[in-house]
Amino acid sequence: MKSCLTIQEKLKDLRVEKGLNLEELAAATGLSKSALGSYESNDYKDISHSAIITLAKYYNVSTDYLLGMTDNRECSHTELKFDDETIRILSDEKTNTRLLGEIIKHPDFWKFMRDTEIYIDSLAEMQIRNLNSVVATMRSEVQLNGKVPDSEYYMQTMKACEINETDFFDRLISNDIKKITKDIKDAHRRDKETGDENNPLTDIVDAYHEFKKAKDPLQGTLTVLGKQLGISFNKMDPMELVSFSNIVKRHSLLYRNLVTGKGRGKK
Repeated sequence: MKSCLTIQEKLKDLRVEKGLNLEELAAATGLSKSALGSYESNDYKDISHSAIITLAKYYNVSTDYLLGMTDNRECSHTELKFDDETIRILSDEKTNTRLLGEIIKHPDFWKFMRDTEIYIDSLAEMQIRNLNSVVATMRSEVQLNGKVPDSEYYMQTMKACEINETDFFDRLISNDIKKITKDIKDAHRRDKETGDENNPLTDIVDAYHEFKKAKDPLQGTLTVLGKQLGISFNKMDPMELVSFSNIVKRHSLLYRNLVTGKGRGKK
């Protein structure tokens, strides 16, 4: 995902949040509809200072926010109690502060922080050790009174009831952050920066298997082209199919190599 939004994206987001179309925004700000539309266009670069000020006042955000100097909308900010090194890291362009912001704003972020703090401060380790001691004592008493071997099923069950605090918190914290990152990933699945989930290699393998099933080189070539172009030859008009087949015979290098036994089609 992007580390920051462009001016155009910010302006569009602000308008959509207010539930306005361009005509309504033009009436409210005194700026023309065409100008407002161009300001939100990805390839538009020149926005006048007066327009920036007008829109900042209307949306009640800072001009620095619209100009990309900060991701904070409000003009005044509450001072955060970060040390200098943390501020330096957060200010570094290598840090995707937008992603960090989405992690912090996730509903489960505080659960992640609470679980992490409990683990780091060893707040639960004493209770876990006490529980393990109780289970171990019970197991020892059963073994002594009943002379039950340690390998017996119920002895192994009681042994399995003991909790390894490190493994427990590893899983707990891991599940917390997995939930947060999965939700953010799903929210950005349609972003143009997100990788395509379709694996091109899968399409190639599928086309290869279909080609191997073909009765002759022409049918095999048509099958491969159909996969690549998204054409269903079964639904094609017979005359169209004949015309397309003739074009393949005359111009397809793949077909000619198969017929002549060259390239990959050579036995």
